[in-house]
Amino acid sequence: MIETKSGAVFINKPSGITSFKSLDTIKRKLSTRKIGHTGTLDKFASGVMIVLIGKMTKLAGYFTGLDKEYEAVFSFGKETTTLDPEGEVIAESEVPDLSVIREKIESFKGVIRQVPPAYSAVHINGKRAYELAREGGTPEIKDREITIYNFEILSWESPDLTVRIACSKGTYIRSIARDLGRSCGSHAYVTSLKRTAVGEVRIENTVVSDELDPENDLVRGKNLFSLLPNIQILPVRREIIPGILNGRQLDSALFPGIDLSYTQFALFLEERFVALISKEMQRLKYNFVSGDLYGSFME
Repeated sequence: MIETKSGAVFINKPSGITSFKSLDTIKRKLSTRKIGHTGTLDKFASGVMIVLIGKMTKLAGYFTGLDKEYEAVFSFGKETTTLDPEGEVIAESEVPDLSVIREKIESFKGVIRQVPPAYSAVHINGKRAYELAREGGTPEIKDREITIYNFEILSWESPDLTVRIACSKGTYIRSIARDLGRSCGSHAYVTSLKRTAVGEVRIENTVVSDELDPENDLVRGKNLFSLLPNIQILPVRREIIPGILNGRQLDSALFPGIDLSYTQFALFLEERFVALISKEMQRLKYNFVSGDLYGSFME
């Protein structure tokens, strides 16, 4: 076991296990229970998962907001309860021509509205939608605005369409398959799903949990914060560290080189993370402060 550190690891989750279960090996290798992923993948899905460790779990909200990219296989002519291979077939129809599919895909590009699947983690009156669906209910889920940046056909072997989709947070690929199938006068569900990118983290940057090397695969410090958009990494002078650790009032004059066109600022003393602060109404406020420096500066 190594000493617990804060940071992130980029995992290639295999299909067949839940996102939660996929964390077990990481917890053991890093000797920590303070860990969390930043975006659930369905059990049948695989691909990029950003896992935060230690104090960096506080960055979860920042990473969940990043854009995503997926490669998926849509099977036309059928629709299942869960819109994936684990559900029961509830509708069947003729498989549309590729020309029809290609034409309909155009209406899915850009800003659109989407209803998440009944079997999803969306909250409805304090319960998850999938809990209501499993109890035999029909969850009433409101539609939401999402953005599809790219929707590309990779191959077509009837009835299976392989696609690559780049999208905003909150997008359900299963819903895209359902809605595309219906718009073609048919049905469709997802038979294979792989998340190939989260923000700048691509599948090539990931490791399999069993092969995780805690010393070399833990991403931390400036390398971690540089993955987040609209965050300026700022050096701070050693003499102002005690004031920051004590929560002194923040002023932009404390930080030479600050660019107030940013909304977030990660403060570093050389390579050591000090604090994350943000700008609200032209004032600076603390998001969170590293506890690692207290022993050095508060004696």
